[in-house]
Amino acid sequence: MLKDEASLSREKMSKTNLIEIINSVVEDFKQDLINQNKKIEIIISDGTSSKNGHYILGIGNRLEQVVANLLDNSISFSQDSQKIEIRIEETTNNLLMTIKDEGPGFSESSPEKIFKRFYSNRPKSFGKHSGLGLNIVKNIVQLHNGTIAASNRLNTKGAQVEVLFPKFS
Repeated sequence: MLKDEASLSREKMSKTNLIEIINSVVEDFKQDLINQNKKIEIIISDGTSSKNGHYILGIGNRLEQVVANLLDNSISFSQDSQKIEIRIEETTNNLLMTIKDEGPGFSESSPEKIFKRFYSNRPKSFGKHSGLGLNIVKNIVQLHNGTIAASNRLNTKGAQVEVLFPKFS
């Protein structure tokens, strides 16, 4: 894990289209869901006005890791016929990626705990987990000068994770 973190700090960042990364990861997951006969719908909604892409300064494979980990968590807590939404919104200086699911939400009084190293509060039926995945995600997001926050959805069941990245200009 420490070797991975050290190599992460040496990788070069370049202009990266965030929506292309999201589309690629979602396509892989959709095929996996079909193969597993799971009926979970993944929706990508674009709330931006950008016609030229959604660019950030980033490391493509690490951003894929962020999206894949967050999507995998949402899927693992979702039941058949539930939806997961990935939304991209644009502000003056940032791109906001929000992943919402219809699962049980966070049981923690402070959902920020989920980003702590070795923290896991999954039921035993989920198998063994190291509690490192979301901590690694947080580190990758911070490496990209971004922020990440988790919360329960308002007025409905489910969780949401918001990741804010500076736009590439």
